[in-house]
Amino acid sequence: METAKIRDGAYGNFVTGMGRRDTDKTENTFVNPYAGTDIVELARIKVQDGIAARIVECVPETAFKEPVTITGDSSGKVFKEASAVGLFEALQLAGEYQRLTGGALIVSEYENEYDIEQLKRPAPENRKISQYRVYSAGKVEFQPTDFQGDTPKVYRVVLLDNKRIEIHPSRCTVIHGKIVPDILQGIPIRERFFGMPALKACEQSLKNLANVVASIVNMATETGVMLFSLEGFNEMLSKPDCGIQDAQQLISLVKVSMSSFRGVFSGANDKFQILSHNFAGLPEVLQKAMNLVCADSRIPVSILFGQSATGLAQTNEGDSKAYAELVESWRSRYIYRPACSLIADLSERNCGIVCSEFEWGAVTTMSVREKLEAMKMQAEMLNIYYQMGAIDEQSIREGIFKNGHSWDISVKD
Repeated sequence: METAKIRDGAYGNFVTGMGRRDTDKTENTFVNPYAGTDIVELARIKVQDGIAARIVECVPETAFKEPVTITGDSSGKVFKEASAVGLFEALQLAGEYQRLTGGALIVSEYENEYDIEQLKRPAPENRKISQYRVYSAGKVEFQPTDFQGDTPKVYRVVLLDNKRIEIHPSRCTVIHGKIVPDILQGIPIRERFFGMPALKACEQSLKNLANVVASIVNMATETGVMLFSLEGFNEMLSKPDCGIQDAQQLISLVKVSMSSFRGVFSGANDKFQILSHNFAGLPEVLQKAMNLVCADSRIPVSILFGQSATGLAQTNEGDSKAYAELVESWRSRYIYRPACSLIADLSERNCGIVCSEFEWGAVTTMSVREKLEAMKMQAEMLNIYYQMGAIDEQSIREGIFKNGHSWDISVKD
C-alpha cells in the first residue's frame, strides 16, 4: 500500500479500519513486548471488579477453608498457638497478595519488640512469636546492591506513614508467584525476585468482558430511539426570530402527548418511528467473553460466574474436580514449604515441640446425600468381595466401622 494512499483518511479507514498502517490487522500487527506488571492498576481492577476480586480471593479462601492437621501435634497445642498468633490468617492474606501482586512477605515479630528494623531473628529459647505482619510485593523496594547473587541481604518495606524500614531476611518468609521467564530482559528486580501475579494473565480478558457487558447495557438502555421526520424542519430552524425555540416546543408537545395518552401529533407529511437494536446473538458473545476469562484464570465457569457452561452436566462435577485440582496444585506449589517453615519456628519457640510438617484440609466435602450414595456404592463393592470369599464379615466390621466410618479396608494375614 502506497504511503500517499494510506494518508487518505477515508480510504485508509476502509482498508485498515483505523486509517493507520501500524494498526492494520494483517501483516503490520505485532505482539507488544512484555514490560513488567503494573500492580497498582491490577489492585484498582481487583477493588472495582467483583470477578477480579473473586479470581484473587477464591483460591486462598478454599485452600484454608478446612483446618490443617499438624504432624506430631497430637494434643493440638501447636494448632491452637498458631491460631492465636494469626498464622493461618497471615498465610491466607499472603496468598491473596501473591495472586494480586506476584508475591508476599510474612514478617515474624517476637515478644517485647518495638522496632524490628535490621534486627535478626532471636534464638528460639529467648523469645516467643507474638504476631505476623504481611506485606505485598508492591510494598517491598529493592536495589541492585541489596542482593548477594539471587539472595536478598535486606528487605526494604514501605509502612503506612511512608517510612521505609529495612528488615533482616532471617525473620522474613517469602511467598513467591509465577516464575518470570529468565530470557526476558528489562524486568524490574522486584518482579524478577517475587514473580508474576495470577491476575495479570486475566487483565485483558476482564477488560474485554467489561466492554462487552457495557455495550449490552448501552444497547438495552437505548433500545428505543425515537426518530422525528418533520416537514419544513430545516426552514423552521433557519427562522430569524428563534426558530430553534419553535422546534423545541414542537418536540416537547410530542413528548407530552406520548406521556399522557400515548398519542403523537404530526402533520400531514410528518413521520414518527421508534428504532430498536437487534439483540440476536448477544448471549453467545457474552458467553465467549466469560469463557476467555475462565481460560486465563483456570477457574471453571460454574465456580467463577455461578452458571453452567454449555454441554456440562447440571451437577457440574467436572468443574468442581477441575477447581479442586487447581487449589491443591496452588497451595502445594506456593504455600506448603513457607508454611512448614513458619510452623517449625512457632512450635519450637512457643510450644517446645518439634513440628515441621502438616496435612492440608479437604478442598471439597461431600453433602449428606453424596456421602450416603458413596457408602451405598462401597457396601455393594464389599458385598461382591464377600460373595467371592475374598473377605469375611469380621474384617469388614473392623476395617470400616470400628472407629467411625472409613473408606479404606485392608486384611491382615
